[in-house]
Amino acid sequence: MTEDKFSIRLCSDLDYEEMVADICYEDRTVALVTQENGPENMQIEIFAPEKGMPSWKFSLNDLMNTVQSAKKRLIEFKKSE
Repeated sequence: MTEDKFSIRLCSDLDYEEMVADICYEDRTVALVTQENGPENMQIEIFAPEKGMPSWKFSLNDLMNTVQSAKKRLIEFKKSE
């Protein structure tokens, strides 16, 4: 199981007006979830591994759970503003 190797960082990025969520695997960013088009139209940008690293390989369910958790946290943060 790889879910415990995932982490989520909510942060502000100068390229975006709204908060974003970095999805990290073993402390390396693998994706960025943005909500520029509203919470019902979030987008995910998936990054390639760093140069010289093998491709990412982890459980699809763990990744999907982490993305869903990032989405939920962004929505909760927006409501608390």
